[in-house]
Amino acid sequence: MKSPFIIPLFLTMIGCTQKPIQPQIEPLDSPTSSLLQAISIVDENTTWISGHDATFVLTKDGGDSWELFNHPTGDSLQFRDVHGFNSEKAILMSAGPGPLSRIFTFTAPDQWEENFVMEDSLGFLDCIDFWDDERGIAYGDAIDNYPYILLTADGGKTWSRADSTNMPRAGKGEGGFAASGTCVTTGENGKAWIATGAGGNCRFLITEDYGQSWKVVSSPLITGEAAGNTSVSFMGDIGVVTGGDLLKPTEYTENCAFSTDGGDSWTLANQPQTAGAFYGSAITEVSEQTFAFACGPNGIDYTKDMGQTWINLDTANYWAVGMKGNIGYASGTDGKILRISLQP
Repeated sequence: MKSPFIIPLFLTMIGCTQKPIQPQIEPLDSPTSSLLQAISIVDENTTWISGHDATFVLTKDGGDSWELFNHPTGDSLQFRDVHGFNSEKAILMSAGPGPLSRIFTFTAPDQWEENFVMEDSLGFLDCIDFWDDERGIAYGDAIDNYPYILLTADGGKTWSRADSTNMPRAGKGEGGFAASGTCVTTGENGKAWIATGAGGNCRFLITEDYGQSWKVVSSPLITGEAAGNTSVSFMGDIGVVTGGDLLKPTEYTENCAFSTDGGDSWTLANQPQTAGAFYGSAITEVSEQTFAFACGPNGIDYTKDMGQTWINLDTANYWAVGMKGNIGYASGTDGKILRISLQP
């Protein structure tokens, strides 16, 4: 395992030649009071955020204004993940037992196409992501002793379960936490990382061939019936995982770790400022400086030195955080949306 002292020293040397950057935050006017728990940033202008009550919102002007949308069948659906392709098209995933787990294509102004409905009563989708405009992945709680992984090669129009031949068996009760839409994240050249937890399990499922085969890597985060990894984010080979024990909402547990080798090994971070479990994570680079964010019901923290030190940004209840370059958002209960800006 690499020495935990190498990374901070390297980053300190970089910091000597770079102008310091501090995140700036701004609460935004939201058109909804529903819980918003998944963020998809397309570009500096366009971002989709989805949530409960069959609700999702869209900005086309960098967060200055938001459009509100709802699924026409009512508020029974919980849109716990969203992937935006552009300002007109998005894939939305609803979570819940059995047929409440669905995948839709939404095309503005108000066109819907239902692409997938969970037929297994034990099924529960947790999150989705896409490598490109055609190839995507969805992850759900294990069924029949194997991870439940769906793949699409036509932009989300059709989905099929991945072949279990080249897949590790699932642990008892293993699944994802459908809290922030980031229990799966895609990378370059067919890479993807799935963060699992629950039932005493806590590990990563990693693919390098668009989901055709998978390997397992252990996570250093806490394990338990309602504990483990909740969210994973990567920028190249640098990654952050967040989690914790959801049954200990006011205590610190091992809830964040970092990787510098594409997820093959992980180093536990120092204790953040915010207590309790983290639900969401994000990582980005600005002016050769790496920023990682972690959020949960008790607040949102960030680190500039791979988890050696943490700074609190806000103490409100946030379920999701997303960053792309120097812009980002956090969202959570009561429809709250926070804009995050990284400027010298």
